[in-house]
Amino acid sequence: MEEPISSRSESGLGDHFLVAVTGSRNSEYLIRWTDAAARRQGAAWTVLHVHDPECDEDPAGVERNLALARTLGAEILSAVDRDVASCIVRHARVKDAGTLVIGKAEEADRSFLGRRSVMEDILRESGDLDVVILRGKAPVPSVRRPLKIRDSSGPLRGVPLALAALASITLLGHLAQPALGYRSVSILYLLVNMTLPFACGRITVLASAALSSLLWNFLFIPPRLTFSIASLEDLLMFTAYFLAAFAGGLLTSRLKEKESALSLRERRMAFLYGFTRAVSRERDIAGLARLASDYLERHMRVRASVFLRGTDGTLDTGGPVRGGPPTAPGFDPSAAARCFQSDVCVADDPGRLYIPLGSQDGVLGILYAAGPGERALDGENREVLSALAGNLALALERELLAEENERNKLAGESARLSRILLNHVSHELRTPLTTITGSVSALQAGAAEDPALRGELLSETMIAAGKLNRIVEDLLAMSRLEAGRLVVRPETAYVGELIGAAREGLESDLGGRTVTLEESARDAEITADPVLMVQVFRNILRNFSAYTPPGSTLRVGSESVPGATVVRFSDDGPGVSERELPLLFDTFFRGSRTGARPGCGLGLSICRGIVEAHGGSARAARSDRGGFMIELRLPRKEES
Repeated sequence: MEEPISSRSESGLGDHFLVAVTGSRNSEYLIRWTDAAARRQGAAWTVLHVHDPECDEDPAGVERNLALARTLGAEILSAVDRDVASCIVRHARVKDAGTLVIGKAEEADRSFLGRRSVMEDILRESGDLDVVILRGKAPVPSVRRPLKIRDSSGPLRGVPLALAALASITLLGHLAQPALGYRSVSILYLLVNMTLPFACGRITVLASAALSSLLWNFLFIPPRLTFSIASLEDLLMFTAYFLAAFAGGLLTSRLKEKESALSLRERRMAFLYGFTRAVSRERDIAGLARLASDYLERHMRVRASVFLRGTDGTLDTGGPVRGGPPTAPGFDPSAAARCFQSDVCVADDPGRLYIPLGSQDGVLGILYAAGPGERALDGENREVLSALAGNLALALERELLAEENERNKLAGESARLSRILLNHVSHELRTPLTTITGSVSALQAGAAEDPALRGELLSETMIAAGKLNRIVEDLLAMSRLEAGRLVVRPETAYVGELIGAAREGLESDLGGRTVTLEESARDAEITADPVLMVQVFRNILRNFSAYTPPGSTLRVGSESVPGATVVRFSDDGPGVSERELPLLFDTFFRGSRTGARPGCGLGLSICRGIVEAHGGSARAARSDRGGFMIELRLPRKEES
């Protein structure tokens, strides 16, 4: 399978730096160089200190360098490991670092992480990491090793080595017995048994202790070639040797196993910590699924897919998470359904594992993992995958709750807008309906016999009917805009003609207010639907008449820009506060200075919707005369 390619910046370096430091003065230079490089790239950077118990270092220098890195804003990590190079490379992969910065090991300076060979070990294990060795770069390609979550040691490990060591000591003792004596051979056997635990398993060490005792008795203690012991002194010495070899080997092997267990725990924690940090930054369900699949593939050579619970409460086995990675090979829907229903891990094959993603509200889904045939997903690996699945379940639950919360917010907002619309419309309809009802009632009661009164009542009825018609037009226009069904039929039109058409029938609304058309706007051309633009201009004029005192003046000006015509409506009224300017085009918004004036708060919102449907834009600002200004940018067909 092709390796995933880590992100690189324009300079070729990755978007995350990891620098390994010690207490040496050279580490200070490494820290400052990495800080400067990370700032240039806009990247994050991490400082790692690995303590080798077998090597001496300067604690004060370490603390000084870590304090410097902390001051510069780096993330600080510390670890204890005898295999320094592997620990550094492992942390670089867990942090998903693209660039690893280390110091150049020289013959005169062995202070870098305690050993001169660390640099060569890092280069051999670095794989596709960019390794910067100050001063200079030396990336070395090598085979990338998967993260070893599972401990490769076993109780029978090292049997050939133990047999070879015992055979060598037996031959050496046989040749050196005339000079050393048979009792000195036991010391050689004891040295072998004390060193075998560092390379062999516990059963191998104990078997080696017993076998060495028998070999020493049979081949060297008189009488030779028998298992009998002639003297009491030899018997006591044989017993002491057996107990010392057995106890020493047992204790040393236990110590070694505890060290291996601690190292294994550290690798697991680093693995899970890196995954937890990665999922905490992801805000998408499909992204979480891809992240889990890529993380397991990159670090454990395991193919993985995530399947979630469907709307009917059952596992959706038709495909993995929407937008996530493809289904891993060997997926069995029946085994996945058993895992989902029973909420326990199911393994239908040593290389295939189904892990439930449990939460407080039940099982959210399953994580399906498929490893190579020679790599069984059991034991320690299963425990690590279960812990990873738990973290993934928490992240998925977080995103599912966020989606549900967003749906609830949308439903609540829709209900709120519906209530606002109902309240506004009912309030706005009441006045014209009352007027119409009163006029009709008066006409029925005999007012029709008086010609002057009848004309006045009919005029009020027509005005009220016009208000009803405007409210219905606004509601229909808003519904078309929100549904995306507004049909625009653009053609060349003149701003002056559209303003004139918009003013018809508004003389009573203007009530002594003046609309002045500047010379720049009289012959200005736009490419728009004339009917819709008349509605836009009429709404602006109504807004002017409703929120300015009598005697105010509205100036309409125009300016040509490449590909568009800018039309400005500027008045000298009281204006609008700076805080309310960005909200004026929102649906149902009415300014703080509206008072008891009628209106639904739809006029300017409809204006912006129609203008944007033409490919233009609308904005509100304060005019240079202290009042209010609306600027419309409308498209214009360029002459060829």
